Amino acid sequence: MRGVRTHHVSGLIELGSSYGSWIMPGDVIDPSWTCYLVGAGGDVSIDLELVARYGVIARSFDPVLDYVERAERDGRDEPRFSAHHAAITTTDGPVRLQITHDTHSQSVSGAHLYDSHSFIEAPGRRLSSVMGELGDERIDLLKIDVEGSEYELLPTLDLNRLGVKVFAVQLHHNGSVKAARRLISALDEQGYDLVACCPVIKLTFLRRGLELTTG
Repeated sequence: MRGVRTHHVSGLIELGSSYGSWIMPGDVIDPSWTCYLVGAGGDVSIDLELVARYGVIARSFDPVLDYVERAERDGRDEPRFSAHHAAITTTDGPVRLQITHDTHSQSVSGAHLYDSHSFIEAPGRRLSSVMGELGDERIDLLKIDVEGSEYELLPTLDLNRLGVKVFAVQLHHNGSVKAARRLISALDEQGYDLVACCPVIKLTFLRRGLELTTG
């Protein structure tokens, strides 16, 4: 994204497949971490690489049941990985999601991202509700790819209260450049530095001072 400055940190690493990769500050990731990866989208390669490389607990979420079942198959030999059928939203309860017009994908959106008139209903869950159900006291790494709903969801999240150390999000074209800049500014105000920005507008943030405190 033009005009957005990234902070230099050591240990940045690209994790996952060429399709589903994200850049993460690998030097700070610890085996004690619990990672929530919201929006599997048929590719949990980063989830499984986080487990294999760092020994974390990785929990994957997606509103499309077929994607969840595929994730369960891909991670069936890894007890530290789990997949959950849910759309992470601002409220608990069923949500109506638009099905993509792309016949090669099963992606869905709660933000009218697609040129389509087909919809499904999926279980919607707040992060705090899911954490309570799963017995997680904190989320150390949070990745969000929610097909345009990030502009509604992110302003409702208190990342510090959730315990987030690394935050990653994909921004979609339904939001304006101004809206994207507002999100980045709000994250900066919460104490998160932008450390990586990919051309498909995948942004990775690191909680300020974490690199120093983890040594």
